[in-house]
Amino acid sequence: MTAVLWGSAFPAIGVALRAYSPTAIAMLRIGIAILLLLPCLLRGRIRALRLQDTTRMAAFGLAGMTAYQLLLYAGEQSVDAGTAALLVSTSPVFVALLGIFLLGERPGARGVAGLAVALCGALLIAVTTGHSGGTLAGAGLVIMAAAAQAASFILQKPLLARYSGTECTFYGSLFGVVLLLPFLPSAVSQAATADWHRTAAVIWLGVGCTVLAFWSWSRTLSATTAATSSLVLYGVPVAALVINTALTRTAPAHTAVLGGILVLAGVAITATRNAQPQLPRPSDRVAPRSNLHDTLPRGEGDSAVTGRTNE
Repeated sequence: MTAVLWGSAFPAIGVALRAYSPTAIAMLRIGIAILLLLPCLLRGRIRALRLQDTTRMAAFGLAGMTAYQLLLYAGEQSVDAGTAALLVSTSPVFVALLGIFLLGERPGARGVAGLAVALCGALLIAVTTGHSGGTLAGAGLVIMAAAAQAASFILQKPLLARYSGTECTFYGSLFGVVLLLPFLPSAVSQAATADWHRTAAVIWLGVGCTVLAFWSWSRTLSATTAATSSLVLYGVPVAALVINTALTRTAPAHTAVLGGILVLAGVAITATRNAQPQLPRPSDRVAPRSNLHDTLPRGEGDSAVTGRTNE
């Protein structure tokens, strides 16, 4: 579900960029997400944010909502949707690297080999983009977007021990929209003159690619380690390529696709290090985490028995 929803974002962005600026798309996308989640807040399904979590939640929102979107939209102005999806598929590489330094996760020799293969694939895609109508600068912006996305996953991981995916999406959107508020008048004026299908693409980005996708992604991320859960992202470029080809009858260059295959192969090599299921240690089974488990939606509080590493 996460892969298909996020995969659909790339062609939708390409459609929206014909009538909206990157800042306008980001402003409207996050604004739509906030409006959709307001009923959850009014009904008490979104709890108050703890003061000690404010800094991390703000960083998550700025990285995953603001920086990621602005960098991706700016890059996709000169990079086609399929190639952009292949470049963003390097996000698990950055997740693994950040997980090593910030979460103490250890990829092992196989994981390191997988990261190296994936990085070679990303370089091939970037070089191909510079010789096939796109620009190296645009490819660089998309890769930076992948890094920003990875940082947001690392920041969100500890928060999911205390907050549901809906709460993370709501508060992350609130912090993420702050820097975009000056662009609200421009976004409204662009919406007034845009064709209906361009506006429909922006609405889908807010509904399907933000609210629904972050909900499904948060449930995945809460159930395992940041590096392992990021492996679901290798399905995103596949979904993006299929959807984009069906809508536009265009596909990335063959060498870009080869680079994408290398990226996915590298991620797959890294994934095999977690092939053996891990049983919870006796101490994990005896000591309950907290009563918060009972307050989360079913599935979001069960990460203690899914083989994730203790933090």
